[in-house]
Amino acid sequence: MKIFLCILISKKNEKFLQSLLKSLNSLKINVNIRLNLIFIIQNKNHFFEKFIKKKLSKKIKYKIIKSSKNSIPFSRNLYLTYVRKKAFKYGGFLDDDCIIDKRWLVNMIKFIQSNKCDIVGGPQKHIIKKKKFKIFFDLIEPKRKNGKIVDWVATNNSFFKSKVIKDSKVNFDEQLTNYGGSDQLFFKLLSKKKYIIKWNSNSLVYENYQVNREKNKWFFKRNLRYGYSGNIIDLKCYGKFLGIFIIFLKVIFLIIQSIIVICIPFHSYRLKSFFCAVRALGRILGIFNYNPKKYI
Repeated sequence: MKIFLCILISKKNEKFLQSLLKSLNSLKINVNIRLNLIFIIQNKNHFFEKFIKKKLSKKIKYKIIKSSKNSIPFSRNLYLTYVRKKAFKYGGFLDDDCIIDKRWLVNMIKFIQSNKCDIVGGPQKHIIKKKKFKIFFDLIEPKRKNGKIVDWVATNNSFFKSKVIKDSKVNFDEQLTNYGGSDQLFFKLLSKKKYIIKWNSNSLVYENYQVNREKNKWFFKRNLRYGYSGNIIDLKCYGKFLGIFIIFLKVIFLIIQSIIVICIPFHSYRLKSFFCAVRALGRILGIFNYNPKKYI
């Protein structure tokens, strides 16, 4: 059983590479599995090549593909182009700032074989130092029940059958390079093509502690980004006229939700109210063609 997993290796997450590789080395891999890791790195990053060769277990096969652009969608498309020419059973995406649970792969294979689905996604837990930010992260992560059908998952924790890539010809949209959300759009388009996506709560990844993310400002920018990138995703999924209608509905819904939950006298609801308001603002900025300079 051949499996190709894609991991983008970025300069900004260089400090997490050792913990990522250590967790990959600890993966439980059954004897019938031929795991192949596809690392996508920038052309000039020779350090990553040497480090991966030194730290990754010799039992795990890997290939390095060099990307000529500092673009997440472009780089993930290099993986798609590569595996479409290969014979394999399953593929998947993981992030370079994550630690992978040792039973992640076993649980993903077990889930996809025992559930009627084509794509599987799982949760990302956050390693934090300041307890006050736990609720911040909890609010921005999707709340889903195990086995539930969903219309998108994220590339930080996803697994799929080879036919999804080989038959659909769906790619990551480079227009979203600075906006973010290219993975959400990618899986939403696959969902529209009737590929079944389900949620597997038992295959976990853990996002490494990042000091810049335990700040109120980061959460403001992140929720703003969810707003303006959401506009592009809706337009791409539903077309211009229906997409614009859906965008206006979502702006109204976010504003109403923000007003309602702020009346509930608990900190978590006040925070949720603020996040909804910021996402509505992001949607409004997107309507006026807000163009971010970089991905947040």
